[in-house]
Amino acid sequence: MALIRRFQLFPVHLSLLGFVAVGSASLAQAPAKPATAPTVPDRLPDTYMIYSLVMPGQVFQDMDAGQPWAISNTTVNEDDMDPKLAPDATLQPPSDNVQAFTEAVNDYNQRKKERMVLRRRFHLPRSYVLLSPADSAAFKGSRTSMNASSSDQSAYGNYLGITFLSEVYFNVGQTAALVYILDWCGNLCSQSEWVYLEKQNGVWVRRSGKAPAQT
Repeated sequence: MALIRRFQLFPVHLSLLGFVAVGSASLAQAPAKPATAPTVPDRLPDTYMIYSLVMPGQVFQDMDAGQPWAISNTTVNEDDMDPKLAPDATLQPPSDNVQAFTEAVNDYNQRKKERMVLRRRFHLPRSYVLLSPADSAAFKGSRTSMNASSSDQSAYGNYLGITFLSEVYFNVGQTAALVYILDWCGNLCSQSEWVYLEKQNGVWVRRSGKAPAQT
C-alpha cells in the first residue's frame, strides 16, 4: 500500500514543477516597460511670436505707409540665402549668454536645409497675405520683368514688397532663438539680416541684429 501511495504522489510533484517552469518562462518573456521619452517643447507658438515681433524688416519700416504686408508662405533655407551667411558669421553672442546663442547656432546647423510651410498664425497690427512659391515668383516678376502681366502688376502693386523668413532656430531650453528675415521690394531694393532673441519673463526680446549693406 505504501508503494502505491508513492506512485500516486509522483505525478503531483511533476505538476508542481511544470507550474513553476511555466511561471518562470512567462516572467522571462514579459516585455520591459519602455522608458518615458523626454517631453519636447512645441516650437510653433514661440516661432509665430518671433515672426510677429520681427515683422516688418527695417527697410519696410522706413518705407511704410500703412500698406498690407506680403509674406512668403515657405521658409527659406541656407541655399536660398544670398549671400549665404550663417548667423554666427554676422552676429556676436551676448557676453552674458554665450551658451544659449551657441546652442541656437547648433540648431541652425542641424536644420539649415529644412523648409516649412507657414500658416496664418501671425499676430500683426495690419492685414497680410501669405504667398505660395509660385505667387512669390509672380510678385517678383511684377517688379523686375519687362514682360510682367498687367494683372500681376495690379495684384501686387499695393504691397511694399515681400518678406521671406527662415525657420526659427532655438537653444535647448527654447529661451533663445535665431531667425533670418529678408525684405525684398525690387532688384535694387532688398535687405536681409539675422536676428538673435531671448525670452525674458515669458516675453521674447530682440537682443541683437546686424543687417548687411543694402543692395
